[in-house]
Amino acid sequence: MLSKYHMALNRKRNRPEDWEELEPSPVIHIRELPEHTLEIDLQRTFEVYGRIRDITMLPNKCQALVEFHDIASAESVVLRSAEEVITVANRRVKVNFSTSKRIVQRASASSSGGSEGPTISSENNVLLLTIYNSQYPITVDVINQITSRHGRVLRIVIFRKSGVQAMVEFRSVEEAKTAKRHLNGADIYSGCCTLKVEFARPTRLSVTKNDQDTWDFENPMPSPGIGVTVMDGRAQNTASLLGGYPRFDGARAAVSNIYGLPGGSVSVNPPGAQMVGSITMSGNPAGGGVGLPPQMEHMTAGLHGSTPVVMVYNLDLTRMNCDRLFNLLCLYGNVWRIKFLKTKEGSAMVQLGDSASVDRVIANLTGVTLFDNRLQVVRQSKQQVILDVPQPFDLPDGTPSFKDYTGSRENRYINPEQAGKNRVYPPSRTLHFWNSPPNFSSSDMRQIFLNNGATPPE
Repeated sequence: MLSKYHMALNRKRNRPEDWEELEPSPVIHIRELPEHTLEIDLQRTFEVYGRIRDITMLPNKCQALVEFHDIASAESVVLRSAEEVITVANRRVKVNFSTSKRIVQRASASSSGGSEGPTISSENNVLLLTIYNSQYPITVDVINQITSRHGRVLRIVIFRKSGVQAMVEFRSVEEAKTAKRHLNGADIYSGCCTLKVEFARPTRLSVTKNDQDTWDFENPMPSPGIGVTVMDGRAQNTASLLGGYPRFDGARAAVSNIYGLPGGSVSVNPPGAQMVGSITMSGNPAGGGVGLPPQMEHMTAGLHGSTPVVMVYNLDLTRMNCDRLFNLLCLYGNVWRIKFLKTKEGSAMVQLGDSASVDRVIANLTGVTLFDNRLQVVRQSKQQVILDVPQPFDLPDGTPSFKDYTGSRENRYINPEQAGKNRVYPPSRTLHFWNSPPNFSSSDMRQIFLNNGATPPE
């Protein structure tokens, strides 16, 4: 008599390669994933079934392996998939037990030290990035751009013996875990340079020189002038980390127009060096202007002793949550993460795109009265990033106290073209709106205010 697990599997089988009986395993095999699926998408989908030990993305096959801490959790997923549709990013996926009992890390050309055979993956502060379909140059500048948003990067080493791989050393294991969740399965550029991210074996990388393949951010060794290219904002695509590959003429034109720069070469100095003086925030009395595009924003963090993290005090928790605070702050810069503090009621920590965005928030919101409370905005002195909060507490309205907006289309400074459309002013009685439907009337606008419990305009 077949077990209930094999009965469930038999109902699912519709291809010859599925006909072999598979014994229950703590590892499940997920197929037909949508393109650009990230590890964090799978984490959020399957963590409700049990504790997840590891996730391996197979982005070139639109597949993934998810290992639970126990077989029972994996069995519950497979049984559920036999009865109900399981979706990832609104797409139905196929789930089955894997033939593997554990997720192992294969030996690679980039491995340094340790055994040569497969090993059980374990959490580490060093990540191994494998880049598939690498159609464009991959340098330390590119790797730093996509990784430093999630934590402090100490060292980067790129290997080119068999394809392109890179090792990235973070300051802590937690920062490496956050980066892995957000990068695993992503495209660096639109439609290519797809990432597979694993924990590496070494705990510290050895770097002897700073060049396009190796960089030690803690040791500013003499190095050639390696510029970080400004991306063409018009090619930005939320399905990839850096949008389209940079087209220099378009980038110069876009940045010259937005930042008021001459039409010459536009670049920044090597990672860890001081930013060139020609690229700055164009300020005005109201704290306006625009900051650097996201491909460059994080490069400024920490270079002058400033951070992109800000504290907001005196918030009315009966009326404020992460989304509402995002709506207020996104006028002045990209908002990556928001975390309300449980120990300091009415306080929230916010990670913005760069320190220039923090300047604009402080200039325009400090002392502003919001729901009868006078806001206090203070820059964090040392913290560079806000780490993920796996189990946030609930705010009074039932929404989570932590939210990640890294991939949100609602951010308004994604590229120079978008940034140039922003009107940076302190809060006032006058609102500016655009992109309304063709037949949108003043009565429609009044109704929006009424539907949201606000006083309609006069």
